[in-house]
Amino acid sequence: MKTLVVKKYFLDINDREAFEREILEHYPEQLETILGWDDEELVEHLHIMKKNLVK
Repeated sequence: MKTLVVKKYFLDINDREAFEREILEHYPEQLETILGWDDEELVEHLHIMKKNLVK
């Protein structure tokens, strides 16, 4: 049995690239992982990263 994964994309390319750059500034080793994220996952991880940096 195969699982269908639905990805959500809603960012324009410039916003997505800016978010990717912001995450990569702090976590450059995440490059391959970030490329597999959809926009929803990217925004979620960016929010978590910012929250952790404030602490």
